[in-house]
Amino acid sequence: MGFCYEMKPFAAVLAIAVLVIAATAAVVAALSSDEQPEEIAAEPATTTTAALVDSSNNEAIWKQANALLAAPSAASVIEVATAMGESGDPAWVPYLIDLLRMYGVAEAVPSIANALATITGEPLPEDPRLVYSEYGRWLHREEPLPYSPASDAQAYTLWKSIIYSQADLAFAQLITQIHDPILASQIQWGGVRRGGIPELNAPQTVSVEQADWMTDAELTFGAVINGEVRSYPHRILDHHEMANDSLGGEPVALANCTLCRTGILFSRKVGDRILVFQSSGLLWNSNKVMVDIETDTLWNQLTGEAIAGELEGAVLDRFPITVTTYGEWIAEHPDTAVLDIPTRASTNIGGNEITGGANYSYQPGDAYAAYYASPDVFWPAEEVPAVFAEKDLVATLDFAGEQLAVGVDALGAAGPQAFTIAGQTVIAVPTDGGARFYAGPDDGGVLVLVVEDAGENTLLLADSTELRRIQSGHSFWFAWFANFPETGWWPG
Repeated sequence: MGFCYEMKPFAAVLAIAVLVIAATAAVVAALSSDEQPEEIAAEPATTTTAALVDSSNNEAIWKQANALLAAPSAASVIEVATAMGESGDPAWVPYLIDLLRMYGVAEAVPSIANALATITGEPLPEDPRLVYSEYGRWLHREEPLPYSPASDAQAYTLWKSIIYSQADLAFAQLITQIHDPILASQIQWGGVRRGGIPELNAPQTVSVEQADWMTDAELTFGAVINGEVRSYPHRILDHHEMANDSLGGEPVALANCTLCRTGILFSRKVGDRILVFQSSGLLWNSNKVMVDIETDTLWNQLTGEAIAGELEGAVLDRFPITVTTYGEWIAEHPDTAVLDIPTRASTNIGGNEITGGANYSYQPGDAYAAYYASPDVFWPAEEVPAVFAEKDLVATLDFAGEQLAVGVDALGAAGPQAFTIAGQTVIAVPTDGGARFYAGPDDGGVLVLVVEDAGENTLLLADSTELRRIQSGHSFWFAWFANFPETGWWPG
């Protein structure tokens, strides 16, 4: 049995909104706290062995889950979560994860957590703050098909869209365009509304001399297109995460996912369109999901692939980008323009021409400082091999159908390295905080790897061999592996 997507009474919307706000406040407070959290009161039935599946009551549970939408309360959440857990059916895990994320008020969390433990057979985490991420990890690993009545294959996606719409009405339209219910189950709310992390549109720049607030040691993204050079400081892009810009006559978008430490310079051209991007407010594998303003298509930030919407299946072209210190960048490019400190009076922020300050300090390292100091990934993501820590920074290469992740710290200590990928020699050269990759000779000849100059577009070796730069990236290990599980890695 399906259900109608209709406007709910104001009282019901308000009740759901109160639950969502309370749950979000609880999550933020927990993640920000250094205090030891209280343990979840585990019920005696909780074991490390998955419960036997009893699907006989699934239709009744489905009706309860729908009734909750009209009259949400901690009591109704507890009732539904308990029934889902007693069924032992993995098809309810996506629903329980959504209840935990959106309705996870203190009274309801133990019932949701125990239901997840019963169904999955996974023990409750010692730290209750990790319930969401750990069982979300199980969701990614096992990929259970969400329960839907036989007559309505998209019922779960519609149910989820209604719950998420209480955080932002825009989510209803964004989520209902996802055709794959497993993908829909893995998409999570990042804690902000669509556009809630305000993008920069046509940002202003200044000269190196004018950017006297920059320090040599801080990180910047750097790009050169058709001879035009630009520095996009992390202190700015870590707050705004998206800059719709033009560089060297090309319409570009610098998309920066702070949760996975990935900055990529995309072309905004798709066919005969020039798109404008913003943060959707949604995550997949703890990685930013972008949305374009023109078509409302959802895009994977790390791969540039459209995952749902009108342009589904399209892939954005990319331009090379460098991650390095500002001091190293201006030494190589003294004529670079530098993104100016944004103010709403001088920069089109979030699509709105509004006077006044941008309300950020823009000090190096102040954005997401607590997250970067923690080894934990706060949102659900794939499990990864322990060859690196989950949040180790890797330089990444997607070349001729094969992938490689190179530990940034190890490369910095060892110096330039040669690798063979897809039958081609490639050279990785460290920068201050990242790496550049260059293609070796096509004839497979032996290289004497003594670097004379590692430039923005070419690598000059001591024997006068000149190698062209190839596109590469940077990411936390967990995010790269989630998108490219067949990747190779170095060292190891």
